[in-house]
Amino acid sequence: MTKIVAKALVRNSKGLYLVLHRSNTHPLFPEHIDFPGGEVEPEETPEVAVAREIQEETGLSVNPNKFKKLFTKQYGQTTHILFEAKLAEPDAKIALSWEHKDYRWITPEELKRRPKFPGADPYYMDVVDYLTRES
Repeated sequence: MTKIVAKALVRNSKGLYLVLHRSNTHPLFPEHIDFPGGEVEPEETPEVAVAREIQEETGLSVNPNKFKKLFTKQYGQTTHILFEAKLAEPDAKIALSWEHKDYRWITPEELKRRPKFPGADPYYMDVVDYLTRES
């Protein structure tokens, strides 16, 4: 059975992207760069799942009907879907869950310049590649 993981590039009204930093206790890719999102439950659409995960991981409320789908990529038995979620407020208050220890709002250019490194989360690599291709 294929697992679906949906994540989002959350962009504020200033054009900055939300980048999370996983905690050292995260079971997958501890201490790595991350984006809000996670596994899609059987009763959810990918859009509803990523909206739920954004709320759980950052405290931000987003409308799943306003997401823009950026790409879908298959990794063995896992499907990765990336959305863009736009926030109206530029200074939204972030409340991190246990999964992440820090966050930053960065420009698309900063995100594209982030290093690629062996053992990185493939999702992170795909996002950087996507942004590089789209610019």
